[in-house]
Amino acid sequence: MTDGEARAALQRLIDASGEGYAGLSRLLGRNPAYVQQYIKRGSPRRLAVGDRRLLARYFGVDEAVLGGPAGRRIG
Repeated sequence: MTDGEARAALQRLIDASGEGYAGLSRLLGRNPAYVQQYIKRGSPRRLAVGDRRLLARYFGVDEAVLGGPAGRRIG
C-alpha cells in the first residue's frame, strides 16, 4: 500500500464516521491540525506506529487499511 492510499483510506473512514480532523488529532495527543496535515499535505509522510494502531482500533479496522502490516486488527 502506498502512503497516498493510506491517507485516502483514512479520509474515507473519517467521511463515513463524521469525525473531524481536530478531534482525531486530540485522540492521538497531537496538535489539532495533525490529521488534516497528514491527509492533505502528506506531512508526516507516514503515521507513527502508535498513531496508526490507535486509529485502527478507534475505527475497528485492520492496520493494513492505514498502511500497516496485514493481520493487525485491534478491537
